Amino acid sequence: MQVTHSTARHDARAWRTALDRALSAHGGADVLARYPHLANAFPAPSSPRQQPLLDYRELKAWATRRGWQVRPAPERAAGEERHHPPVRFIRRPGATARHSH
Repeated sequence: MQVTHSTARHDARAWRTALDRALSAHGGADVLARYPHLANAFPAPSSPRQQPLLDYRELKAWATRRGWQVRPAPERAAGEERHHPPVRFIRRPGATARHSH
């Protein structure tokens, strides 16, 4: 089966929706997300579909619109993760949890 660009965009939207729901459900001000999950939600345009690379700029813009700051968390990476560390989401002061669809 050939995967089209449209299908890949749909998959990324599904990953983003899941991330948005998880962040909204998380009551705290600080949460970690694994790199592979974020790379599926925000794949870099030229990265391979099987192992996408994270478009950090797009993730940062998306998170900012939802009241979060994002920062790599290399101190939380283990083993092979050190090349693609988790990302820490930090709720911006005054931001409230919100659900957007």
